[in-house]
Amino acid sequence: MKVGDLVRLLDDSEVHRTNQDINPKSVGIVVETPDNTYADGPLSSAWVKWNGHADWDSMFIEDLEIISASR
Repeated sequence: MKVGDLVRLLDDSEVHRTNQDINPKSVGIVVETPDNTYADGPLSSAWVKWNGHADWDSMFIEDLEIISASR
């Protein structure tokens, strides 16, 4: 996953439950992919700007589906 990718939430009930503030049909754009490497291994996350949300949201990348990769 990289900056500029268009994403949406995975179609999974647990993902929707833990991200209730995001409309399941919303499309977001990845705006930052921090290098979160810790002593016990990497943390796979990305900052996503969701359509209709004023702020960015930190999201686990395993909860996202890329619908259009950046070029």
